[in-house]
Amino acid sequence: MDNLAKLQQYLQLTDNLVELADKNELAECARLLAMDIAHYKMKYGELPLEEPFAITYAEELNDQQRELVISSM
Repeated sequence: MDNLAKLQQYLQLTDNLVELADKNELAECARLLAMDIAHYKMKYGELPLEEPFAITYAEELNDQQRELVISSM
């Protein structure tokens, strides 16, 4: 499976999970994400979030950005 097809599958799966999740499950997800970011900061320093935020709202991704999104899924 090529990366674009894999990315599309992951994005669809994410959308499906968000639709099925209740408020408490989404809150738990946010807490886990916050904990991961805090752990990274303590271990490696500040996590630069400008690029991930830009990727989130991009209409098209380059190969490196696609790999980052696939890895994050």
